[in-house]
Amino acid sequence: GSPRDRVVVRGVIDMARALGLTVIAEGVETETQLDLLAKEGCQYYQGFLCSPAVDADELVRLIAR
Repeated sequence: GSPRDRVVVRGVIDMARALGLTVIAEGVETETQLDLLAKEGCQYYQGFLCSPAVDADELVRLIAR
């Protein structure tokens, strides 16, 4: 994203950490996004980089593993 986007992300992550919250980024699609988020202190992520969308049956199979 833009430098302005990065300021917003950094601010949200800093605020969450100051409140003792765990940060989970949603919608991470690229290694570059993941790297930037990790450098800002984001601990967890979800998105197409991790897994494409799955239906309910597939979710049950994944959890069973």
